[in-house]
Amino acid sequence: MKMVKKILLGLVVLATAFAFSGCTKDDTQGAISGTGKKYSVSYTNDTTDAYRAYKATALKHAGGLVKVTFKDPTKASSSKIGVIFDLKDAVSGVKDAKGKAAKDFYAIAIGMENDGCFYVSQFTDIVDIQAKNFGATTTAKEKEPKEVEIVAYNKTRGNALKLPAAAADGSISLYIWYMALPTGQYSWAIYDLTDEQASQYDSTLGTFKVAVTPLDGGIIDKAFEAPTDPTKVPQNPIAFYAQVAPNTTLTGGWNVIGTYKEAEDAE
Repeated sequence: MKMVKKILLGLVVLATAFAFSGCTKDDTQGAISGTGKKYSVSYTNDTTDAYRAYKATALKHAGGLVKVTFKDPTKASSSKIGVIFDLKDAVSGVKDAKGKAAKDFYAIAIGMENDGCFYVSQFTDIVDIQAKNFGATTTAKEKEPKEVEIVAYNKTRGNALKLPAAAADGSISLYIWYMALPTGQYSWAIYDLTDEQASQYDSTLGTFKVAVTPLDGGIIDKAFEAPTDPTKVPQNPIAFYAQVAPNTTLTGGWNVIGTYKEAEDAE
């Protein structure tokens, strides 16, 4: 199948409104690079504000398994590396100041603080990538940028992932998995896997051929309308996300191990 690359690096300056569906000259800082199923991040943020970058892909799926790697976790500070899924134009019809559709999506992001923390959130009506928390609040009114915290990121709350030992090169890797269910839900998990375990991901079923135990996981209820045909679950793009903490260099990457249900890409 032909894959159409849709590249998006999210960098918005001077309060410029941003939409995932387009790029501007200000987007390119080289924070995230890659093609196909392998991407990397290498960026030094020498400012006092967090730097956020995205790369949308042409991978349109109902699920997947992505290996997320921090190459130098001791220097990551409060930086995050994450996976975005079910990326689509805002259901509400909200548009940014330039008339581009705002975006709805789910995000799972991992940090190295407190032996590994993470968050899982739903974001809707997002137009400004560089705003803190994408400009979203948990108390937003209708058609305002909103976050629904499925698992809140709080390094003191006790949702530490208990990170695995670093590899020989000092890197730490975890796996993010998600899958759309015919019940109108998403199932998600974060795993510490060996290469052999990861290779047992079954793209046909969206699950593993062998038993694997997640570090954490759960169900996102009422994520979409349950289809009449149980095989017709959403197959929307995957994107990759990095937040580089102030005065920090973040290096790492993403490796898409496998995907579940592939949508046809338009030319």
